[in-house]
Formats: sequence, structure tokens, C-alpha cells
Amino acid sequence: MHISRKILNIVLCILSLCLFACRGDEVVYPTLGTHVTDEVRQGGVYILCEGNMGSNKARLDYMNLETGTYYSNWYGAQNPKQLKELGDVGNDIQQYGNRLYAVINCSHKVEVMDLQSRHIGQVEIPNCRYMAFKGDKMYVSAYVGSVANPELLGAVYEVDTATLEITNEVKVGHQPDELCVVGNELFVCNSGGYITNQYDSTISVIDIASFTETQKIAVGLNPTRIRTDNQNHLWVCCQGNYANSKPMVFVMDGTTVLKRIHVPCSNISIQGSTAYMIDHEQKTLRAFSTIDFAELEVPIDISSYEHPYGLLAMPEALYITDAKNYVSSGVLYCYSYDGKEHWHAATGDIPGHLCRVEKAYDLYPDSVSQDTAPVVSPYVKRVYEYVPAPGQFVNELPKYETGDDAAVMCRKCEQAISNNAGGLISLGGWGGYVTFSFDHSVENKEGKDIQILGNAFFQSGSTEFGSSEPGIVLVSRDDNKNGEPDDEWYELKGCLYDDPQTVHHHSRTYLRAADTIQNEFHQHPYYPQWITADELTFNGALLPSQTQKVNGQNVQHILDYGYADNKPNSDIEGTSFDISWAVDADGKSISLPCIDFVRIYTAVDETFPQTGELSTELSGAIDLHIE
Repeated sequence: MHISRKILNIVLCILSLCLFACRGDEVVYPTLGTHVTDEVRQGGVYILCEGNMGSNKARLDYMNLETGTYYSNWYGAQNPKQLKELGDVGNDIQQYGNRLYAVINCSHKVEVMDLQSRHIGQVEIPNCRYMAFKGDKMYVSAYVGSVANPELLGAVYEVDTATLEITNEVKVGHQPDELCVVGNELFVCNSGGYITNQYDSTISVIDIASFTETQKIAVGLNPTRIRTDNQNHLWVCCQGNYANSKPMVFVMDGTTVLKRIHVPCSNISIQGSTAYMIDHEQKTLRAFSTIDFAELEVPIDISSYEHPYGLLAMPEALYITDAKNYVSSGVLYCYSYDGKEHWHAATGDIPGHLCRVEKAYDLYPDSVSQDTAPVVSPYVKRVYEYVPAPGQFVNELPKYETGDDAAVMCRKCEQAISNNAGGLISLGGWGGYVTFSFDHSVENKEGKDIQILGNAFFQSGSTEFGSSEPGIVLVSRDDNKNGEPDDEWYELKGCLYDDPQTVHHHSRTYLRAADTIQNEFHQHPYYPQWITADELTFNGALLPSQTQKVNGQNVQHILDYGYADNKPNSDIEGTSFDISWAVDADGKSISLPCIDFVRIYTAVDETFPQTGELSTELSGAIDLHIE
């Protein structure tokens, strides 16, 4: 969701050309430094933004507390030669000694960096989740299994921090999540996160010396987070089964349960003698004494957050993130403990994990050579039309505000997807579309010409099924030279074009009066509110359904090629398009030396009771020929 915010100073572009173009075939997200506060504190905070599964958008931001400058995509600036940058889904970040460690879950690795986040090496661990440290060892939990094979026991891996070699492994419970060290033992949360009808409910205890599991402790269903306090108590957050088994926090002295606190705790951070918790159901911040477990008053109001998510309590301040709608930019907030908000900053997608470092680092715009500025941009420049069909994310992606008209919504789309901004727009149900251009004509050269970014992802452990919400891509050339997308359109022929079930001349009309399709997560009008007409009619092709049930979940068969929002952005080949695929209204191939405009529309018409309609989402486009 796009949210308008007051930014306190001008955004400075601080990288050279290598960060405004592509590293080979890989997308590079530019680093921006934004001054957000004049207050001076010591050191800095790293923010690991998860990014959606399959989007290859894990991002490491950095807040310099001494200069008050927030840097988006700091890792990209420090590592211009790292292909795919951080990778897919950031899950944990910690400092240990003079290094930073980041778990990148779906890239199956732990990224190892110096304290300025410069790449040192990586440890490959399948489906890795969280870390803990003791002595010269790192301990990493891993699901090992998949949604398709949930009964496999998870594992904890022992890694030598000097050599980055795996030195030991022990099986634990199902889908182990957070873990912590107390004395000479590891305590590991077994969530059973893949077995949704029968979550695990145990803590595995591992003897570090022998690296064997010595016992399992029964706690509540679905334990995910675990922390130690200044009394060496364990605080275990159990999420329940999201139905009849309620969330609960267990406070333990070793294997003995001292207290059960009935809080739906999605995150916890302990500072001094106080444990701070995000109550995600009430959207409140709660606190409990680590001495007598009494609840304490917290004057910080987070009720306006969409989805409170990341949490870090430090002596000087408390840092909280709002993940917003989980598909676009979030926000990091800094509060003093008396409830005063000191500053906030826009982050990457799903800012979930925070790490405080004692030293402040900076990037300097003086290092940018004026000679290296790109003549043209490879990214989307302008949005001409945004006409979505009714859908659950319409009026949210981008955010509609009272008084917005079509021109304003186009500008909001530009803010989300132009210049590789990393936002997201939804095209709603079948037929909904967006029309955009680059700042130049895109040439039809040998091979693929443009990449179109969405938010599709593969189902865990599979490249055959996942979240595919295919959009048909049309292209046009500015033959009349008026700078407007009013010339003939041509379809880029995808793999289902000749399928006998594809309907090439389909039409559907949506009525404002029939706007009653809602689910519990999106209780707002689905009909685009800035459109004054009371009905919308779309014409185009309708693709056959690709939905199947796998392990009780509705998933889509991933199409071979030719459709937007069908494969993860990390699959550059699968998300790229060749202008030579263009056909006219009769299906005849058309030779276009270049194109000036692109239009994408949702090409499927399916709605599910729990998850809503399939709708094509767009997060940008790239001219693959611009270096």
C-alpha cells in the first residue's frame, strides 16, 4: 500500500551507475539516503526486510543514528558485485563479534558480513530459519521438510564461525523456529508450522557439548519465538492454532513453567527488567516485569499501525516496524519509553528483523561520478492509465484517498512502480489494466527485451505450483507520434494463446451496485472509488483456470512463459518477454522494431472464499537492453 508521508529532507542518490542499472542480468535496487531526524544518538540500526517469497527482494537497510540518515538497500551499496543481492526472504539478523549474520530463508543460506555489511561468505543450509551463538559456533535451525512433505523432522546445524563449515547436525521437532542458548544448552522452538492441523508444541533441549537432543519440554501449540531475560528465564511465544487454541506466552526457568501469560504475542524484545511484546490482535504494545511478571504500563500507541511486526528494545529507544500490507514498503518508528515518537522512515517490504550496532557508518554522495550517470533509465517512467477491475487490493495498492481522481491515482502508481521504487499495484479482477512507458523506446533486439516484475512465488519445495495470477501483456508503438497510448495494440503471445480453452473475445461488466465481495481481511469497497462511472466493461482474452488443490490449499499451476505475475522475480528468464512474440487481433505475427507503450491486464477470473480473487500485481518493469 502506498502511504503519503512527510519526509524531512531531500532524498540523495548516492550510488554510481552500477547501482542504477543491472549487474549482468540481475536487478539492482538503488540505494537512497533520506535524512529523517536531527537528533543525534550513537551507532546505527540494521533493518532486514523480508520481501515476499519468490520475489528475491530481501533487503538490508541501515539507519545512521549519528547523522539521522536512513539508507534503503544499504547492502546493495556495499556489495555491488553480489548477484541477486541478499536473495529471497530475510528471516533473521544478528551481530556476533565483529560480524553480521543474516538468514535468507528461501535462498537457503546464512549471509556472513563485516559490520558494514560487506560480504565475507555464506553458509548453505536448506530452509534455514534462525540463529544463536556460543563460543566459536553458530547454531542454525532449519525446517528441512516442505509443505508437501511436512512430516520430516527439522534440524539444528552447528557451524564453525571461523571456517563457515557445518560441523554437526541434530534432528529436533517439526519445523523448528527460534532458538537460544542458556548455559551449555540450546532451547529450540518446534512450531510444526507446516502441519497446520496438528502443530508441534515442544521445546527441544540440546546439550551443546555432545550436540544431542536430551529432552523435549511440552509448551503451548505452535511455539515460534524464544528469548532469555536478565534472570535467565525463557520467554516462549506460542501462537496457538489460530482457531480454538489461543496464543500464550510461557515463562520458564529451564524446564519448569513459572508463568502463563495470555497474550497473542507476535514479537518480543527484552530490555533490562522488562519484556516488551506486540499484541497483534489488539495492535498494542504490552510489557511485563521479568522479576514478578506483573504487567506494566506502556505509553506507546501503535493502534494506527496496519500490521505491527518488528520490535527491538534498546536502552536509548524502542524501535517498532509496521509491515503495512506485507506486499509494499513498511515503516520503521523510533520511540522513547515515555511514548514520544522521535522519527520514522520508509523501509523495504516487510521490515521484520532489527539489529543494533555500536558504530555509525555512512555513504557519501561525493563518491558519485557525474560522468557515470545513466543517459536513460531501464525502469518504468510514466503511468498513463490505471483502470483496475474490482478487487480486494483495489483502493489499497495504491492507496485511494478521498478526492483522488484518475490522474492522482496514475501518479500514485508511478510512485509505486517507476524508477524501480519497489512498490506494488493491483489490477483487480479479470480485465483490470494499467498502461505505462519507459523514458525511451524499447528496441526489439535478439533475445528477451523487457522484464515485468510482480509478486508471484513458488510453493515451497516446488516449481510447478505456486501463486500465479497471470496477466496478459500488450505492446504498442507511437506511430502517430503524439506521445499518447492511442495506437494499435499487439498481444505478446504466451504459452496458452493457442490453448482451445482460451477465450480470445471475452467481455465482462462490473457494477458499482454489486460491490459486495468482501473477506475478513479487506473490509472496504472493491470497486475503484475514483472512477465516476457506475459500471466498468472490459474486453480481452480469458485464460483457462490453472488452480488445483495441493495439501488442501488452492495453488496455481505455473505457466511456462508469456504472462506477467506468473513466476517469481528472481526467475529473470521466466519473467522476461520478447517483443518478437507480438501478434495482431487475428493472431498474425507482427514485426515491431521497437515499442513505446506497455499495457497489462488480469487474464483469469477466479475467486476463492478465504483468499479472494486472483488479480495480477505489478511492481515494475525493466528494459533489459539498458546497461
